[in-house]
Amino acid sequence: MKTEYDILIVGAGLVGLTTALCCAKTGFSVGLMDRKAVTAGQDGRASALSASSLRLMENLGLDLSSDVQPIRDMLVTEGTPDSPWRLHFEGDGDGGDLGGLIENQKLKAALLSKVKATKAITITAPLMITEAVHDASGVNVVSNVGDFTAALLVAADGRESTLRRKAGINVQRFDYDACSLVTTIAHELPHDGLAWQRFLPGGPLAVLPLTEQRSQIVWSGPAAQIKAAEALDEADFLALLFEKMDGYLGQLQLTAPRVSWPLRLQVADQFTADRLALVGDAAHVIHPLAGQGLNLGLRDAAALADGLKAAKETGQDIGVAGLLDYESARNSDTRLMGATTHALANLYRINSPALGHARRLGLVLTNRWGIITSALRKEAAGETGSLPGLMRRRF
Repeated sequence: MKTEYDILIVGAGLVGLTTALCCAKTGFSVGLMDRKAVTAGQDGRASALSASSLRLMENLGLDLSSDVQPIRDMLVTEGTPDSPWRLHFEGDGDGGDLGGLIENQKLKAALLSKVKATKAITITAPLMITEAVHDASGVNVVSNVGDFTAALLVAADGRESTLRRKAGINVQRFDYDACSLVTTIAHELPHDGLAWQRFLPGGPLAVLPLTEQRSQIVWSGPAAQIKAAEALDEADFLALLFEKMDGYLGQLQLTAPRVSWPLRLQVADQFTADRLALVGDAAHVIHPLAGQGLNLGLRDAAALADGLKAAKETGQDIGVAGLLDYESARNSDTRLMGATTHALANLYRINSPALGHARRLGLVLTNRWGIITSALRKEAAGETGSLPGLMRRRF
């Protein structure tokens, strides 16, 4: 006996859950699968949600107001927050234009709760997929708990995506020989909603505001340097962090473990195959310095729903016609963001006095040219390009 859905999604992370809700919102039945039990889990990371991503969550029926810390100002410097070498994005006061920070665990809990309350979505987990084949009529997925059919299969199974590999889709990959260390701190002084990114020799240190007078630390740099910082005892690490932050938030206290991840740029050669769409990390992984990784994945989810809705309304096969615009729209957007973050990451990996002076001068000139800062602000807010319907307007 086979269980039938309109869409099968493999991978129940943040992007997989969001994709399921977008597709259900658009009128499709969804089977959501994962090799592990689907829970909020433990995740010490936080994510910056752009204004358009927050609008998407609102349109999907999520109330994140108590968990999101609005970003009221953004600051990029090559020194302390009051350094003259700075690029400043002043927000509108309530965080409505610059987005906000939310801890991944809280976001996943909210998404999972909404998924479980949505009748059009069925979660099957844990399970092991042994085969996924397509033909002219649909996709057949064989697993250890039964067979499933759908018009479309969505790979949301991460950067090492098995579905992507089995579909024969290659990736272009660049390993930075660098890592990001992530942790959460409580601090003596208020952050006032300021998201501060300081460029240090080797890579950036981001201090991102969270609720309850806490901040997320994302420190990226050469792998050996970051691993050494991760191995320090707590007191020595806090002293080092205090120095790197120039005492900006006063005395610090760790409230979460230190965890590090290797950094890479990875983009799939194509985002679709026969009755298959890639979303999130299965399609792209970028450097975290711009904080846009999850936002790109959320755009994937909303854009896919747009294409599927258009195909359904015109009576076409969603597994074929539904993917036509998705490939072109998401591929170009992702490659542009990937190229931008890659160029910035490489610019700050080179330790040269002349280049350092040019970088600092560039920050000052960019800060003075309103037309450039306005464009960068729109990019940070996720308001550039052709936005998918669920991110463009409130329902």
